[in-house]
Amino acid sequence: MTDSGTTSTSYSPIEAVLASELARGDLVLGTVGPMLGMLLASHDSALFTDEVVAGVRGMGLHVARQMLTAQAKAAGVEESCVFAVEHADALAEALTANLQFLGHCHVLALEHRLSTHLERSNAIDPVLSPLLQSLTGAPDAETAQLAKAALGAQARFTEQQRRTELPLRELPPSLFEQALSLWRSRATGAERSVVEETVEHLREAYDPQARRVSLLERVAGMIGEGPRSMLSVEHAGVALFLSALALATNQDRDLIALATNESQVGRLALALRGAGLSPEQIAKQFVLVHPGVLVPEGLDSLPSDRAAALLAASDRQALG
Repeated sequence: MTDSGTTSTSYSPIEAVLASELARGDLVLGTVGPMLGMLLASHDSALFTDEVVAGVRGMGLHVARQMLTAQAKAAGVEESCVFAVEHADALAEALTANLQFLGHCHVLALEHRLSTHLERSNAIDPVLSPLLQSLTGAPDAETAQLAKAALGAQARFTEQQRRTELPLRELPPSLFEQALSLWRSRATGAERSVVEETVEHLREAYDPQARRVSLLERVAGMIGEGPRSMLSVEHAGVALFLSALALATNQDRDLIALATNESQVGRLALALRGAGLSPEQIAKQFVLVHPGVLVPEGLDSLPSDRAAALLAASDRQALG
């Protein structure tokens, strides 16, 4: 990590380094949405590889096609899939004009990229981690059932990401409503009533507690030793690690997922320290997530509560 020189006399040396890195990372995050909205002109950036770009585009199209397919079926169109494909581009373009929607798709693509990388480099299974496997066999029936549900959701997520898909049911509640509202606002003429009816059916079928992220959060929250027992990528797997770290630091999970990108090393270091990990434990996570990036000296002099306070004081507390 490097120090940009924007230190404060109220900071210890290690706090000054990490606060500077966090501020720099916040500036980067402020450019993510607009850059994605311009179809990601910065293809040389680690945030915007061709794979990530394709994933974001694919998810936008998939969400649009789901809504249009439902509309076509409600209207009695025989070739509902054909209808959806023919009209999806315009709706997907409107959806991805929403920076929150765009940012969420971006985060999912980055999470999948990290999981794929760790599977190749360290043989860390993107679905069945040692921790999740042990939880599925827990003597407590509720824990085992929840772990199995989370395992199934994670398996589906992995396959969906490989196909660049994003089911409507997996959208966060706010984005689910925004997507439906946008779709409804674009309806004209005779199709308006059909869209209105379809929107209500989709709302009735939507269960935010059944989302993958919700299941992972519940798993992270019910472990006896608390989320710290999950703060090992190798042991918990990427998905559960991100949920546990978000829970332990009271941070937005999407921001925590972005913190695994190399432009956000300060945020990740502060989050891990704020969650109570020792410098040695943090170094182990960096070896996996950020190989080649050294944890700064003096991290042991930064109390966990001070690290959490620095993170909470960040200008960036959510995407968009």
